[in-house]
Amino acid sequence: MKAAVLKEFGKPLAIEEKPVPVPGAGEVLVKVMASGLCVSDIHIQDGKINTVRLPYTPGHEMAGIVAEAGAGVTNVKAGDHVTAAIDLICHQCRYCRTGRTNLCTSLVRIGFERDGSHEEYCVIPAENAFLVADWIPFEQVTGFPDAVGCMYNAIKNQAKVKPGDRVLILGTGGLGMNAIQLAKVFGAEVYATSRQEEKNRISLEMGADGVINTREKNLQEEIERLTGGGLCDVVIDNIGIKSSIREALNVTCPGGKVIVTGYNDPYFEADFQDVMKYEKEIIGMRGMTRQDLAEVIRLVEQKKVVPYVYKTIPFEEINEGLQMLRDGTAKGRVVLMMGQRG
Repeated sequence: MKAAVLKEFGKPLAIEEKPVPVPGAGEVLVKVMASGLCVSDIHIQDGKINTVRLPYTPGHEMAGIVAEAGAGVTNVKAGDHVTAAIDLICHQCRYCRTGRTNLCTSLVRIGFERDGSHEEYCVIPAENAFLVADWIPFEQVTGFPDAVGCMYNAIKNQAKVKPGDRVLILGTGGLGMNAIQLAKVFGAEVYATSRQEEKNRISLEMGADGVINTREKNLQEEIERLTGGGLCDVVIDNIGIKSSIREALNVTCPGGKVIVTGYNDPYFEADFQDVMKYEKEIIGMRGMTRQDLAEVIRLVEQKKVVPYVYKTIPFEEINEGLQMLRDGTAKGRVVLMMGQRG
């Protein structure tokens, strides 16, 4: 089979031939039909995630068909359409026992600490295989375990968005376009920002109540105008640079929350007094739980959310796809399609 292999940090991935893996007891072999590209893939390529060991195959947004089930597997069978929960968990630590599986103390992740889905076949634990309806396009299925799922965790669990809340999506793209749809599902009034007019146009198509081109307009002034001075109950920071938390706090109302989802710069700055006096919260967000994934799949199957895909490309063009994320030409998720030719 073909696999994209990262051999050296800071270098392009190499398309290589590898043996098709064999599933063991409790495992399944998935024929990967599509695999989403994520900014985390860039962080991995650049050596910013210190748990990655080379050489290895990245990819954590999997959509495929079960090719073979190992001994003892009963939850899926050959021919089933599946996606994969990223996290391999212990089930024994306090976080697993209380349902916060994304915080497992023994966490191993598909596409991070073990080979992922940027290859034609991938072995995963059967418990990580989640059934999806076979009418959902594979490119959309790739968004379930990250592009949609992370935003679901941010909006439902961390921000606890409720009807009538004013939510700002700070930075739209692979995550943000899905966050807009999800916040609307929870009954929020939603605003979105980008420095690119095309992204702002797409944000409106996704259901945003208003958009702000932060290249041309002052964010705080525009939020005050759009909310009548009320500011935002929740800001989802998908940018993750030194100044973005400060900008997010400036447009957060008293008692409001800033949810940290992006991570580009290693540190951020905040005004201590502003956070203290107005009881603002800065809250982290990591991945999603197993239950979150099940709920996301259900939302898509009910057609309440349509995972946003900007572009599909042939698997062999993976390095070109990663470059699209780097230079900002991607206006959303770029998805590798196995067997597609340019």
